[in-house]
Amino acid sequence: MVIWAYQGHAPTDSHSFATFYDGDDLADNRVTPATISWLPATGTVHPLQVEEGRNFSLTETLALACQSGKRVANWGPYEISADLYRRALARIELLRSGKVAFSALGFRPGTMNCIQAAGDIAHTPFRPGSSWGLAASQAIVRHLRRFFKNGGQTNDTIAQSVMSNGCQNIAKR
Repeated sequence: MVIWAYQGHAPTDSHSFATFYDGDDLADNRVTPATISWLPATGTVHPLQVEEGRNFSLTETLALACQSGKRVANWGPYEISADLYRRALARIELLRSGKVAFSALGFRPGTMNCIQAAGDIAHTPFRPGSSWGLAASQAIVRHLRRFFKNGGQTNDTIAQSVMSNGCQNIAKR
């Protein structure tokens, strides 16, 4: 698992998202992450609106960040429990189902913001407060830390294979 963020000058210009990798795929040198990147379908956040949501891929999300010069950061990769991986896949299916709308505030029933979508996948309550961007993604890391194996240590070999994404590589695609 890798937790990501991009940040602009305002909460509406910032985003928290996460990628999940299957260990068997990585062993076969296939780097195709399942991604939770919940945004309005247009990619533009309107703070007080409830909007149709869309779960963007990692490449699409990084392109949004890089095209507008946002600061991109990530934490991990962390090896996680099988239970958390299954919960992440279930969240992705829920987001794709159309049963959930996007709301930057995420207070209305049937809505989620990006922080809730990526961070509230465990069986314990997630309360990130009023954080956004980098701080919100750090809150996600803290919340999900109990699911990290090996004390949350990252594996440098895996890091090299999954962290080849970034603004410098988006331009090459």
